[in-house]
Amino acid sequence: MTKSIKTSLILLALTFTTLYAKNGYDYYYYGNNGTTYNKLNKSSISKIAKEEIKRLILENKISKNWRSIPISEIKKSNSNDWVVTFNNLKIRNKSKQNLYVFVNLYGHIQGVNYTGH
Repeated sequence: MTKSIKTSLILLALTFTTLYAKNGYDYYYYGNNGTTYNKLNKSSISKIAKEEIKRLILENKISKNWRSIPISEIKKSNSNDWVVTFNNLKIRNKSKQNLYVFVNLYGHIQGVNYTGH
């Protein structure tokens, strides 16, 4: 009986360990001994935006043809967040040809839309 309880507890611990593990992407890193976030550069922001596009494709929120579209522009908005623009000319609806990914200074996705606002 005790062997099955120990096995169950170990299995439960391993399950929660894998559920809460990091995903392996270096979106942000800790500075000052882990007490604050450091701001990211354009290279890191572009990786984050591309991963967000992949995630949206996997969730069927955008079409698969966005996968091969390169970044057309990365700039800072008025609020100092990053705006990453993808331009997909394969889409006939001109109002949906530009996809904007908003990333804050620390690498967190703030939103994605077709308007840029």
